[in-house]
Amino acid sequence: MVAREIIIRGSSSNVLNVQLLDILRCIDEGETVWSLLWIRAVGSKDNSNVLEYEELVNASLAGVVLSWQDLLALANQFDQIIEVLICGSENKGVLRRFSTDDEMVRNCEYVIELVDSSYWLINSKDHEVIEKMLKSLDGAEFSLPGE
Repeated sequence: MVAREIIIRGSSSNVLNVQLLDILRCIDEGETVWSLLWIRAVGSKDNSNVLEYEELVNASLAGVVLSWQDLLALANQFDQIIEVLICGSENKGVLRRFSTDDEMVRNCEYVIELVDSSYWLINSKDHEVIEKMLKSLDGAEFSLPGE
């Protein structure tokens, strides 16, 4: 199945009001394995070293593999996530760093990206999830080519 892409800008305020947890609530747990490929964040709620965690993730060869529960915990771990790139697939073997975004979208059931705290780009082959996000998340719309 071909992935569909949406962009989520949140409400009309200057601050993005859609958080990672809001996005995850639109996805059923299922058999998906998740990989955290990139993160920039501030303020760890458990007082762990944010910079060390960023370095661990961002320098990893294949990303950091997360279970669904780990992903939910990640959504609540920081005071603010500035940038994040998360891929999900039922086939753990495909999760890695990809040469291009197109290759990543073709190989993964889910690609969740937060760009500079400004907007979310969500690609998914699960069209029901995309429809749920469009209906339930502020400022969600289909992404136009080149956006």
